[in-house]
Amino acid sequence: MDIGNWTFESIHGTTAIDWIAEGTTLYPGAYCTYTPHYRWLDNSEEAIILRKAEGEEVDRTPVVSDTENDNRYWMRNNSEWTFGVSELEKGELWTGYVKNVVDGDTVDVCFNIYGIRRVRLVGVDAPEIGEDGYEEAKEFLNETCIWEEVKLDVDDKKQFDPYYRILAVVYVNETNVNEMMVKEGYAEVMYIPPSEFDSREWDADYTPSPTPTPSFGLLCAIIGVTAAIYLIKLGG
Repeated sequence: MDIGNWTFESIHGTTAIDWIAEGTTLYPGAYCTYTPHYRWLDNSEEAIILRKAEGEEVDRTPVVSDTENDNRYWMRNNSEWTFGVSELEKGELWTGYVKNVVDGDTVDVCFNIYGIRRVRLVGVDAPEIGEDGYEEAKEFLNETCIWEEVKLDVDDKKQFDPYYRILAVVYVNETNVNEMMVKEGYAEVMYIPPSEFDSREWDADYTPSPTPTPSFGLLCAIIGVTAAIYLIKLGG
């Protein structure tokens, strides 16, 4: 289907219109991801209308208000619209490039057909804006990965944080950026289970607790109880 010159139209405030490039073809079973070059949607009472080149309405999202800067978006589940996030395929490494560094532990990654998604470096915590070390941590992360191709190992035990950001270990040229932020002193370990990654291991001073072994007295007690149960069964 030729969807060239179809338009996206917002409904709130001053109506904004953006066009799909002429000659764009949508094949059966395929989909098209469009990322505008500027912010043209309002945070309150907003919806998007899709129109053919001649102006005929094809579809529209329900109206929603969203003041959070997160990864939620409208998606079709069969015939119903849903506003939220969808679970990512587990066990996969996601490839994209960093479009923006938000702070020392958060980046915006462009995934081509999946658009731009906000990613939180799992297991670490960098200073917030206004805190000591904020600018240094952000600048170091910016120098490390801005416009670089990255691979994301998403935390399959908890894929999103409360702000709907993707939780992942970020790799640049096979280097674990999360771990590097800790070892270079720009972030602290913040291990919050459940998590696929034990970020405490990235701290040079971390010593795993030894696995407790049963004491000799406990072993004797277990043996004694087992023997008593066996004798009772024989007596029965």
